[in-house]
Amino acid sequence: MSPAAEPEYQIVATLRCPDGLSVLLASRDGAALALVESASELPDTPPRPAFRHPLLQAWQGQARLDGKHYAVYRQDTLQPLRLKALPALPLAERIGLACDILEALVHLHASGKCLGRLYPETVLADIHQRVALLGEHACQALSPERLRQELSQTEQLLRWLISAGATNRDGEPELEQWLDALRDPAADAGACRRALAGLQDWLARHQRFNRQEGGRAALDHLLQRMRHAPDFPALSQAIAAMNKSNNADSERLQALSSAILKDVSLTNKLLKVVNSANFSQYGGAVSTISRAIVILGFDTIRNLALSLLLFEHLHNRAHADEIRDVAIKTLFTGLLARSLAPACGVREAEEALICGMLQNLGELLCVNYFRDEYRQIQALIAAGAGVDQAAHQTLGTYYADLGAATAALWRFPERILTGMEPMPAGAVRQPQTGEMRMKALSSLCRELVCQLTQSGIDQADASRKLLQRYSRALALEWAPLERELAQAQTLLAAYLTELGPEAGQGPCSQALRLARLNKSAPPPSPAAPPPPAPDPTRLQATAGSAGRIAVLSAGVQDITNTLLGDYKLNDLLRIILETMYRGLGFDHALICARSGADLPLQARFGFGEKVELLLPALRADIDSGDSLFRKALERNADMLIDDIDAPAIAQHIPAWYRQMSVAHTFVLLPLSLDKRKLGILYGDRRLAGSLAIAPEQLSLLKTLRNQALLAIRQQPARS
Repeated sequence: MSPAAEPEYQIVATLRCPDGLSVLLASRDGAALALVESASELPDTPPRPAFRHPLLQAWQGQARLDGKHYAVYRQDTLQPLRLKALPALPLAERIGLACDILEALVHLHASGKCLGRLYPETVLADIHQRVALLGEHACQALSPERLRQELSQTEQLLRWLISAGATNRDGEPELEQWLDALRDPAADAGACRRALAGLQDWLARHQRFNRQEGGRAALDHLLQRMRHAPDFPALSQAIAAMNKSNNADSERLQALSSAILKDVSLTNKLLKVVNSANFSQYGGAVSTISRAIVILGFDTIRNLALSLLLFEHLHNRAHADEIRDVAIKTLFTGLLARSLAPACGVREAEEALICGMLQNLGELLCVNYFRDEYRQIQALIAAGAGVDQAAHQTLGTYYADLGAATAALWRFPERILTGMEPMPAGAVRQPQTGEMRMKALSSLCRELVCQLTQSGIDQADASRKLLQRYSRALALEWAPLERELAQAQTLLAAYLTELGPEAGQGPCSQALRLARLNKSAPPPSPAAPPPPAPDPTRLQATAGSAGRIAVLSAGVQDITNTLLGDYKLNDLLRIILETMYRGLGFDHALICARSGADLPLQARFGFGEKVELLLPALRADIDSGDSLFRKALERNADMLIDDIDAPAIAQHIPAWYRQMSVAHTFVLLPLSLDKRKLGILYGDRRLAGSLAIAPEQLSLLKTLRNQALLAIRQQPARS
């Protein structure tokens, strides 16, 4: 910009800075400008500094008025803090402004620069409390003297800001320590970073999303109505069981695998996903949930199971078309979050899937359980109301409140509850924790998906505005966003292929399948269906002995692959028990072991209905009496008891076993190694005569027992 003559500017207001220099608010050619007086002449063409931060307002050039030099900045909708009605702002918003100011200073200090001046007259903010700092033209190399001067100005500005412009008002005692640290003569360049961390911590503790306080009575009413729905208690119980956590890893694994195995359909679908192309790098098919947990991790399998359970349950109802469309939108939000996670610096990709899906949980629950209300909400939206406004007007609460309260009821971990919280309006601040980064990512994906399902808007323009809103939090660029959107669409197409021809026909599903950020880009080509994944879960699909043999054989191979690598003994024994449990259709499959030569045989862990009650009850003294458990171990003999009440058997069934009243037929496979009586593999069925084991099945069952002994023998050498 060339030096301007005075008449070209219409001066609106003049602000005097504490150092005597002025800030002029002016207009020129219809543009609102802020002119900051400079102590010396400036170049006509501003340089392009490599250290520019989004919160630093870029200067446009210089002007010369009344013989003084001014740096020219665009003002737009911003106004100086000096002119804002600070007492009307909540304390949290003023703290947020202070965080933004400190964030820009931290960036400058890391670049070896300082601002030169920092006053209420040189900090601008808009109605959404988005900040812009003036003074780029006066940036100087950082030195101890200049740093002390800037820290002093920062401390005075923040104290004035937090106290709402009242110089004689006492500040928040909790915040005083961070302001006092800036005033310390010995403060270094890290003082701003420490103050920023302290203020952000305050915000995190005082500005948390209100999960259950907005519309409490309405929310309680909705939760009560859902509890009375015939399928909701079972769904809640299943999800809560998967979310069960314990300090002991073995108990967490046991709880998760048992919860999944109770649902045969879920087990089969989960193993298909694990054996898909996304997870096929582990060498051979994975045929058991226990091994899937071992190789992919507890959190990954739990999150996959939760997403499958939630999606499968909530899209197959009487009004299936409406539900399926919302469910697909929910699934796509999760898939997009998982695809974007690496580009956004989020390491827990599967957790991002869950958090992304749960962003839409409230709407999904509404369309499931409150069909009439959901249609009223849709009618209000069609008439021009916003989603939040329409939901609150109809339900008395927001979708986010309903989703958060239900997720808390289902005992989701705190980090996931945090990750599903919506972000406030305005620019999203830089996250300081992994939880907050996850929250920003899942919220971005929800907003993007909502945008993609709207018609009549410029997707490219809306997407760029969305990227700008999240630019400081996620640093996501346009190219990765386009690439990962296409990847999520490919994954969605694969899911829709599995769901059948009726899936993906709703308006949301169609919009998401064909969505493009750039109108000039070619529409995405239909994804080719993925090759069929190996299916080791044929027991329910294939009747009779052949199906059982398929599961047992796959399990034997699974265990062989595990034995070739590093493993924990209990993890491998769980894989063996699960193979027995699913391959022979046992009601319970347990391992009983002795801790010492003189101690009773005690059930340690296993699978089956209410197995946690059975474990402490199955305790046998094998050194006395004439029980079958003792005979099996002493003789190292496999035993199949067809009916515990048969005349030849009844006298050998111990009283403690009859008191359990758990089964009338069972099999015992002793574990003896080098004459040591280690324990027994146990499997049962409730009805007498219902456990028929064909010779090939028995051979595979003995192979499983031998693999357990091999693992026990190898374990000391590995420990």
